[in-house]
Amino acid sequence: MEKRTRILIVLLAVLVVAAAGSYLYRRFQARNAPKTKIVMKMGAPTGAGNNGRKKPAAAPAAANKPAAPANAPQKPAQGKPAGPAVIKTVEGGKEVQYGSAEDFVKNTKLSQTDAEAYVQLKLGDARKALDAAKSKKDAAAADLAQKEVDLYGKAAQLLKTRVLSGPATTYVYFPLNKRDPFMSPFEVPKVYPPIPLNAGPLEKVPVEQIRVEAILWNRKGFRALMFTPDGRAYTVRTGQHVGDKGGWIARITKSRVYVTEKIKDILGDVETNNVVLPLHKEAE
Repeated sequence: MEKRTRILIVLLAVLVVAAAGSYLYRRFQARNAPKTKIVMKMGAPTGAGNNGRKKPAAAPAAANKPAAPANAPQKPAQGKPAGPAVIKTVEGGKEVQYGSAEDFVKNTKLSQTDAEAYVQLKLGDARKALDAAKSKKDAAAADLAQKEVDLYGKAAQLLKTRVLSGPATTYVYFPLNKRDPFMSPFEVPKVYPPIPLNAGPLEKVPVEQIRVEAILWNRKGFRALMFTPDGRAYTVRTGQHVGDKGGWIARITKSRVYVTEKIKDILGDVETNNVVLPLHKEAE
């Protein structure tokens, strides 16, 4: 047998063995493969709801309607229109609501300082809320915030020009270096000296309110026992200052105490005022 013939026989045998091996391998895989399990589920027909009724089919889109571009700007969110803005405060432990700035300024029981501080605080919050609503393009929130800005802004303006209702303001008139409103304009007002910081109790009350209860004397002179309106007793001698107008004791006798006061008017003229304080027992 020729060499070429032997080679062909060997190649043919190899091909036959390869084909047989491939066939046997496929049969082996088919036999060991898992069986497919078919599960059937009974359900409602397509388009039917839980009660078996068919849902209406969606209306087909218009054939000639152009599609919206992908980068088209979105419309801002449209909510319900905002109601009227109100002012809410807590007064006397209760929440009070005012429908207008005029109503708040006229009827609130807050003091002027507290009302102004509260309005400025709420005005700042309303402006921040307005900026946030505009950035989010929330028309309803922006409308409400704008109403609050207008409301608290108006209240702030009214507080600057009006006086809040409440307890009547008490005005104190200080007559120091001023004309007495009940004095005749033709009478020259008096200028009383200020009371010293180190003044004693007898120098802080009018001399007419001092009472002389006793007068003592010895070889050194006379002394008087004086009482202030609060019932406190003090012993004085000649030359000692008494009264709230800078007066001093000029003389003491067995029954009287003489006090001299030098009072200037606004023109600079000095007037001497002599006050006699009798012994209390004698005066009775």
